[in-house]
Amino acid sequence: MKMTKIFILSAVLALFSACANKDEWQLVWSDEFDAEQIDEATWTRVPTGKDDWDDMMSLRDDLAYVENGELVLMGKVNDGTAPDNGRPFVTAGIISKGKKAFKLARFEVRAKFSSANGFWPAIWLSGPCPDYGTEEYAEIDIMEHLNFDDYVFHTVHSKHAAIIHDNPLRGTTVPINRDDWNIYAAEVYQDSVCFYVNGAKTLTYPRVEGLEYQFPYPEKEMHIRLSNQLGGGWVGPVSNPEQLPTELRIDYVRVYQKTER
Repeated sequence: MKMTKIFILSAVLALFSACANKDEWQLVWSDEFDAEQIDEATWTRVPTGKDDWDDMMSLRDDLAYVENGELVLMGKVNDGTAPDNGRPFVTAGIISKGKKAFKLARFEVRAKFSSANGFWPAIWLSGPCPDYGTEEYAEIDIMEHLNFDDYVFHTVHSKHAAIIHDNPLRGTTVPINRDDWNIYAAEVYQDSVCFYVNGAKTLTYPRVEGLEYQFPYPEKEMHIRLSNQLGGGWVGPVSNPEQLPTELRIDYVRVYQKTER
């Protein structure tokens, strides 16, 4: 029993020590959105897809733009403008895939969003493999918000986590003031992924030795995804279109790394 208690205590201490103080990180890249338009050297607009998060995406300029030093991603009732005819709503998203990706880093985003039934803004990271649940898949959801919830979701995804959600616990919810600006962050280490909201650590997801495909994150170049969805299997329907348009506003995206990793 004594040895068991020592093992548990050691594991708990390891989780708390795994996440570094922010002062130890060095800024290596950022987008402050202080240009007149979206930086195409960094970001690619998301085209219409077939998944739950991108099937309302549009490439229209009025849905993704820079305004007063902020990135704005809109969600609207579809007015029938080609080539978006046939869908009830249109949304926007941008990703840094193939342009900016980082290993073993702190990803930090200051964001604000509106609320509506069926509205799902998200800030997330993805590895190079797009096939969910496969051996190479790696995804870290820094922030997801649904409807009028007063909390956000943190979640990690991998082949292991797609099947086993609680060994170790793959996600949590964190209360927020949803009408305010908030700072969301995730830190990727060799032995853990740590989540933060407004500087407070909210979740540590540890590497567990012996669990196959459980912790692919340190080996992957993770790119950034900023998305904005209306309707879907998880968020539910847009039951009151009068609540639209919706907005996801991003003040900045910053990436930090340590000199010695």
